[in-house]
Amino acid sequence: MQYTFSELVDIPTIQKLMEGFYLGSDIISAILDVDGNILVCAGWRDICAKFHRVNSESALLCKKSDLYIKGHSNDEQDNSESYVCYTCANGLIDIAAPIYIEGEHLATVYTGQFLFAEPDIEQFRNRARKYGYNEEEYLDALKKVPIYTKEKAESFMSFFLQLANLLANMGLTRLRLIEAQKIALQESEARLNTIIKHTPNVAIQSYDEQGKILFANKTSESIFGWVNEEVIGKPLEHLKLDKRVSNKFFEFLATTSQTGKSFLEAEWTFINQKGEEKHVFSTFFPIHSVVGKQEFICMDIDITEKKRYEAEMYRLDQLKLTGQMAAGIAHEIRNPMTTVRGLLQLMRDKQEFQAYKSQFDLMINEIDGANAIITEFLALSKTKPAETEMCSLNDLIAKIYPIIQADAYANNMQLSFEPGEVPLLQLNADEIIQLVLNLCRNGLEAMPAGGHLSLKTYQAGQHVVLSVGDEGTGIADENLSMLGKPFFSTKANGTGLGLASCYSIAARHHSVIDYATSPGGTTFFVCFPCEKLL
Repeated sequence: MQYTFSELVDIPTIQKLMEGFYLGSDIISAILDVDGNILVCAGWRDICAKFHRVNSESALLCKKSDLYIKGHSNDEQDNSESYVCYTCANGLIDIAAPIYIEGEHLATVYTGQFLFAEPDIEQFRNRARKYGYNEEEYLDALKKVPIYTKEKAESFMSFFLQLANLLANMGLTRLRLIEAQKIALQESEARLNTIIKHTPNVAIQSYDEQGKILFANKTSESIFGWVNEEVIGKPLEHLKLDKRVSNKFFEFLATTSQTGKSFLEAEWTFINQKGEEKHVFSTFFPIHSVVGKQEFICMDIDITEKKRYEAEMYRLDQLKLTGQMAAGIAHEIRNPMTTVRGLLQLMRDKQEFQAYKSQFDLMINEIDGANAIITEFLALSKTKPAETEMCSLNDLIAKIYPIIQADAYANNMQLSFEPGEVPLLQLNADEIIQLVLNLCRNGLEAMPAGGHLSLKTYQAGQHVVLSVGDEGTGIADENLSMLGKPFFSTKANGTGLGLASCYSIAARHHSVIDYATSPGGTTFFVCFPCEKLL
């Protein structure tokens, strides 16, 4: 058995019980474990307490007597009526009853230090001389040893048998409680371990002070892009990870050590092993393991989608503001510009101004260019859902494909269109045509001569996807956060409204624009919901 007797019963309470019994009966008692260690003793006679167990040689005989029970207990181990009566090596009578718990001998109840008949004085005198006791004091102690009949001994031994049985039952009850608690703890630990391992939204890792990964749950794999079996037991610095990962750990570690804070929180960004940019919110705190060593727990929540959503909301707010500006501009500027344009046309056609016809044409073209910008402004100002009808996205693209093809050939570029089998969608045809033209022209302008622009449509789950991919040089990291913002453009003569209007059109169609960019080119994805009635 993995438990000792003292772990299964309340030894201090039993000690008080035995002391009370001695005061009322003058009968001594003791409880020893299976190794002969005294756990409880009450009322021991002077001859034992001051002589037999004090001298090292005679104490060894006492030890042997204490262990006598181990070899002479009743074969029926759980028999509550079993006890052993014997004369100890130092000449006194001892009676012992074993205590069995779950069939295992864990302790022994003793009483004794008495005689059944008058003692042989010479025998005890010789023992005093042999072990160097003070003979007079030793014999005085012998006189205090009580003499009981066997019937008397059996009567009080009945009490100790019942006590042994009571203690066994107490131990068994405690054992079953401990085992039940152990099972409950194991189940709780297993449940907690399962929860930690499979928590879907929180990545949890444990590290030592050198940054070695001691534990990582399943979500850690999806956030960091690693395989747990390949990284556990290895220091962060030895793994092929974005340096920001190990740097952030040691930054946390240093801050915790310097400030004494119990935990730290931070938002940070890194590229995982799959090449994905991840934004995470981390909580970092030290703990002491069960073996007393300090460990560090890092809990990471993936907030990448949250950051994208916040960026999208910010961009839409800007579009809304721009739209409000556009509406004001349209009313305050467009009407006077129309009047000016009409007057310029009249004057250009007069005979006396024919010498200045080219100048008039230039002015009219400039007004038309400004009017086109205002038209794009007005597209941003639309906040109501688009008026839609069931349309074929493939047919709309095919309708304007020659226009895009002409632009591509004019710049010595290749164009391809791979229409997939996609369902009809609720679309505003004019706006979707504008969206496709803007994305294609942006792609063509992003490539050098000889580049290839590809258009594809396909179904992905509950969405129809339009992809427009170019073979340019990709979008610079510092420009990614500016995509879709009005007036932002990397082109020399760009207005920064084309892509902004695409985002606005997509929003009115309850669609989402995403992108993938690298030094080899950029692809924009417009994801239209299949089943949503717009």
